[in-house]
Amino acid sequence: MSEFDEYQAEAVLRECLPQLLRVNAEIKDLRRAYEESSEFGSRRKTFQKLFEAVISKWVAGEITADGIESWQEFCSRVERGLAQVARNTPPSAKAVVFTSAGPIAAAMRRALHLSAEDTLQLTWMSRNVSFSEFLASGERFTLSAFNTHPHLDGDGLLTYR
Repeated sequence: MSEFDEYQAEAVLRECLPQLLRVNAEIKDLRRAYEESSEFGSRRKTFQKLFEAVISKWVAGEITADGIESWQEFCSRVERGLAQVARNTPPSAKAVVFTSAGPIAAAMRRALHLSAEDTLQLTWMSRNVSFSEFLASGERFTLSAFNTHPHLDGDGLLTYR
């Protein structure tokens, strides 16, 4: 279902970074640190900081880009998908949705009534191939489990990207 597609992070970064570099000293410093880092681990960490700063501004509604849905539109899209799955799943049955960190965080937002900022923080915490479980009944949508990974042997297999 397209309602569970990830938000367009690369497009947000591509479209919004140039405008931020012109007006935001913090973003300029983060970009400079990224460009000056040469070691793989350091480069990866500095990119993540830059990425988080830009996406945070997008989530807060401080920046927008033509043709890219807003954070609120993204969350609404995911909620439409959740409602559709709940409607189409018979009582006592289970449904499985395979998706990524953004839609999972948007589902957490719905279940826990989180702010946009808190929801975004969850996207950085989601581990690859983890699963989360939600319970739905009518208008009720609650969290049962988040970011679990009992199917993986050892921490060496756990990654965030």
